[in-house]
Amino acid sequence: MKPLQKNFQKAVLLAACLALLPAAALPAYGADSREKISSVKLTVSYDEKPEAGKTVGTVAVRVSDDRLEVIEPAQYYDTDDDVWIRGEVPVIRLELAVKDSSGYRFTSSTKVSSSGGRSEVKSKKLLDGGDALRVELKLPKVTGPLDETEEYYWDGRRARWSEVEGADQYEVKLYRGNSLVTTVTSTGTSYYLYPYMNRAGEYTFRVRALSSVDGAKGSWSDKSEEFYLSSADVYPGSTPVPGGGNPSGGPGNSRPAGWIQDQSRWSYRQTDGSLVHDSWLFVDNNWFYFGNDSIMRTGWIFVDDHWFYLNPVSDGTRGAMKTGWVFADNRWFYLNPVSDGTRGAMKTGWLPTENG
Repeated sequence: MKPLQKNFQKAVLLAACLALLPAAALPAYGADSREKISSVKLTVSYDEKPEAGKTVGTVAVRVSDDRLEVIEPAQYYDTDDDVWIRGEVPVIRLELAVKDSSGYRFTSSTKVSSSGGRSEVKSKKLLDGGDALRVELKLPKVTGPLDETEEYYWDGRRARWSEVEGADQYEVKLYRGNSLVTTVTSTGTSYYLYPYMNRAGEYTFRVRALSSVDGAKGSWSDKSEEFYLSSADVYPGSTPVPGGGNPSGGPGNSRPAGWIQDQSRWSYRQTDGSLVHDSWLFVDNNWFYFGNDSIMRTGWIFVDDHWFYLNPVSDGTRGAMKTGWVFADNRWFYLNPVSDGTRGAMKTGWLPTENG
């Protein structure tokens, strides 16, 4: 029994030693003993600063650590244009690698910093088990001159213009003849100028784009087409104080007279605050008709035993009475052009010609 007991004790001792052996003596094959790259400093330079309208050039990024190298040269990424667009954010992509992959490695905690060109680190991604690192940098938004407004026109007593990319404000100058009436600013693409039109005459306007981000100003447009306002149609209220309010949304309760827009529908408020209904109204050099719901009508209407055709197109004179020859519903119609009490009424039968 003693030899058996002695052998059992040896076996227990051997098992205990083997249990301790992996932690104390055996090599740790799963651990990465390479030195970690704790930080990376990058410096950005370019041949020409990105600016709106200029060709997308080349960019270079230098790394200051001798243990590292750039294996994928820096280039502008995620831009499909040949020229820079205002408001675009340039993104630079490059890949770094350790020169001695057996001795060094990147980790998820490797800190990347950037300088030059007001660049900032956008993202980083480990590659090849830490042998390489993909980095994306971003530059400030592209700035530059603003384009000129391409379209500008009167829509009733409201000035309208096309949007300019990169602009967040627009400056508008209103003229009566050659005299400057006022200068206003709008954050949208229209401005209700009627409250400034308190004298009869021919009105025009000019507009230019502005950017509050970098203070850029576009070129002034040419003057718009003339809009004539008779003495009977001038604004009856008090002219707003410049900078005291923005009537770009049109008349409201504080401005009793003028056009009122509700989505795509238009009404007209008179000086006493009431809305025009069931009647014709001559305003903005045109005749308009308002139904019993005070909504401006368009298209064909039958009033006073006559058919009339009111402009259905949003071209600045929507709702205006049509006269003369008109092509509608795939047919030609002749609408009385004479102010004889039935102006605009559809004519039927034989029509006189210039030769009688």
